[in-house]
Formats: sequence, structure tokens, C-alpha cells
Amino acid sequence: MSVPTNPDGTASATSCDPGVQVGGQAPPAPLLTTRAALILFGALVAGGTVAMLTYLSAGNAAAAALAGLAGAGVSTTALHGLIGH
Repeated sequence: MSVPTNPDGTASATSCDPGVQVGGQAPPAPLLTTRAALILFGALVAGGTVAMLTYLSAGNAAAAALAGLAGAGVSTTALHGLIGH
């Protein structure tokens, strides 16, 4: 197996591993941290549950949407405080 080389004969800086620095550049930072993704997913589940239960009890889609959004907002704040840094 041969090593890829540049036109000047030096070894090419290529890597299949995304964690390896290539060309002196650090790998890009993730868009969301694991903690942020967990908080947002929990808020999505809580807001969806509140919306579903509101719709089943009241039968009004608009009220269910508003209750779900409020539930997601409140649970985002609560989960932010509960899940450690």
C-alpha cells in the first residue's frame, strides 16, 4: 500500500478520521452540544405530551398548540436548570 504524495514528493495530509487534524486545522465544533440536544429533545417530548393531552381533553387544536408551546418553553427552562453542565 502506498502513501499518497503531493507533486513535490512530500506525504499528503489526508485522513479518513474526522477527529484527526489535517493541515493544522482543528475539526469543526458541533452545532449543538449533547446537553443542548438532550434539553431540546426533552422539551419537544414534554410539549408534545401537553399538546396531545390538551387536544384530547378540550378538542381544540389551537388551544392544544398554544399549550404545547407553553409546555415546551417551561420545560426547556426547567431542564436547563436540572441537567448539570
